[in-house]
Amino acid sequence: MSKPQSESVMARLRAWGEAHKIAIVTRAGLDHSPLLERDFDLVLTLGGDGTLLKGARRALESDCPVLGVNLGGLGFLTSVVEAHLERALAHLLSEEPRMERRMRVEAVGVASALNEIALVHAQATVHTEIELFLDEKPVARYSGDGVLVATPTGSTAYSLSAGGPVLEPTLEALLITPLCAHRLGVRPLIFSAHHTLRAVARRPAQVLADGDHVGELAPNDELIIRRASEYTRLIVLNADFLEPLRHLNWGR
Repeated sequence: MSKPQSESVMARLRAWGEAHKIAIVTRAGLDHSPLLERDFDLVLTLGGDGTLLKGARRALESDCPVLGVNLGGLGFLTSVVEAHLERALAHLLSEEPRMERRMRVEAVGVASALNEIALVHAQATVHTEIELFLDEKPVARYSGDGVLVATPTGSTAYSLSAGGPVLEPTLEALLITPLCAHRLGVRPLIFSAHHTLRAVARRPAQVLADGDHVGELAPNDELIIRRASEYTRLIVLNADFLEPLRHLNWGR
């Protein structure tokens, strides 16, 4: 939960749970305490895509799917609008929902992410430089604000804002998107997810996983980035992943 209206929606959710004899355990958006309960059937997030990313981490702990209820504006990951909450829950009870296995990306030994691992400058006024290798073959040096290693799901997030392409979210690929590169020839690249990337910091950088700070890189520190072994199981009630793009007047 993260939006101001989440309390009223939560009250509706509790009422629905009581009527259907379904137990509901709640966590506020900033509450990162461990879950003592483990036997969950579903993680339901109330907010936007950022809230769903945090809920997806909770879902990994319990090995269960995640469904997002959008309480804000445009959402690429959330499937349900607030007004249709009870209808969506009834649908989940009455029939098998459509579920997609979404690839995650991991910085080995650090964190995994549903959208992207970002290697960015450690200070806003100082650029960074990341040298990237694909299975030990040099790819490029990314001098500027940094570089993203995104999943297909993440192609409509930070990467899209940085000029990256849109990928169908169920693909298995690694999307490399430079951030404000200092070289004109540096452009986004897409590799098969069976590859492994090695990132070497030539200048200080910080590591972000879905926007959260998870580490620091000093000069010559290395980081292995690859497809994660675990997947996020995302319940998708709207099968058309292009619809949010049309709301952004994409291609018009």
